[in-house]
Amino acid sequence: MPLTTRRRRRRAKAAVRHAPARVAILINNTYVADARAWKSAVSLGRAGYHVTVIARWGPGLATTEQLDHHMVTRIRQPEVLRWLPSPSLPETGDDPRGRTGGLRRRLRDTLGRGVQALRYLRMSRAWTRVIASQVEGFDVWQAESVITLSQAVALRRHFGGLVVYDANDIDSEAGRMARLPGPWKQLLRRHERRLARSADAVVTVSDPYAQILQRILGRPVDAVVRNAAVVEDLEQEATADEVERSDRFLRRFGLASDQRIVLYIGQVMRGRGLRQLFEAISVVDDAHLVVAGFGPDYERYQTIASALPHSSRIHFAGAVPPAEIAEWTRGADVAAMPVQPDTLNHRFNTPTKLYDAMGVGVPVVASKLPGISPIVTETGCGELCDPTDPADVARAIRAIIEAPHQDRIALRMRCLTAAREKYSWQHQARELLRVYDDLGV
Repeated sequence: MPLTTRRRRRRAKAAVRHAPARVAILINNTYVADARAWKSAVSLGRAGYHVTVIARWGPGLATTEQLDHHMVTRIRQPEVLRWLPSPSLPETGDDPRGRTGGLRRRLRDTLGRGVQALRYLRMSRAWTRVIASQVEGFDVWQAESVITLSQAVALRRHFGGLVVYDANDIDSEAGRMARLPGPWKQLLRRHERRLARSADAVVTVSDPYAQILQRILGRPVDAVVRNAAVVEDLEQEATADEVERSDRFLRRFGLASDQRIVLYIGQVMRGRGLRQLFEAISVVDDAHLVVAGFGPDYERYQTIASALPHSSRIHFAGAVPPAEIAEWTRGADVAAMPVQPDTLNHRFNTPTKLYDAMGVGVPVVASKLPGISPIVTETGCGELCDPTDPADVARAIRAIIEAPHQDRIALRMRCLTAAREKYSWQHQARELLRVYDDLGV
């Protein structure tokens, strides 16, 4: 059925619906530091939708919470076929031919990956059944990844409603998935393509992602909703008073007031340039690096940093709740994001932390890559660098923190102005609400 015809029918149904539409946002994490899901939930809630974020349960976390304009329900992810051995996903830098012998490699990439795929499918179906047993129906099931897209489509089949796919990444070209053997990656792509083509709307985070996803998914992307920062006093002109650094990190780590803070905030994992940052900070005098966030490699990077001669200048702050990101970011002199060009997803990535930094007037050091370079160049919000070269990362950091005071103020003002004029979540949320309006909910 043509999309326009489906939308007309949905609007007709919506016209006779008296209660506000109910929206479930399905995420494959514990909803401790998922800024995009949080902003989407709050914006939809403020617009009148009844929003529930359905997340993974973790130790010490509440199963149900009432937050700003939305609910959170955390459900334990089932452990399926854990007894059946299978290889882990490939790591960054792994030789695609493998380090093992030919027979072992073939077994890993055939039987082993088959077991891995079977475990994923069984887990996804089991988790969907658990969710279905613990929630009532929703009018919209919004999925944040290919894993939760599978659940959204299944839950629509069970309860009815519509599916919105918010594709935060190019999943088949992201992280460890990008390093799967070609045939398995093609299977993943076909799986995502089949699900996405059945979705009622597809949203993504940047124009480059939209172009790539339209080719991969074989369908149009309905809207680009940049993962921008919430900007306070959006209608007021930026002033110099706003760009003074807060002392949060200085107090947290007992640092002197003249110490410069270089902030990395986000997922702590391979491919994000943390090793390069560790090396770069060693040659930037009077600067401390703060790693704020969490991820699968958090403890490993802590161990690496603790063994370095300049370990006293590298600090780990742990995960930052989405509602506190702005205040913590405001305490930095530079926000560093040397994302590595190791996957297609990373090369065209536009990190959330870029918009978070701009939103509070903190200049950035960012990778000279096609996803992020155009925005940094357009807004003049920082310095670009070769993310693979620690010396060039250090050069870009010094260019900001060693600039004259008035130049630094002017740079921070450019960040605030760009965020207010275009790159704010308030502007982007209008696009998300337009998608829901077009769907007739």
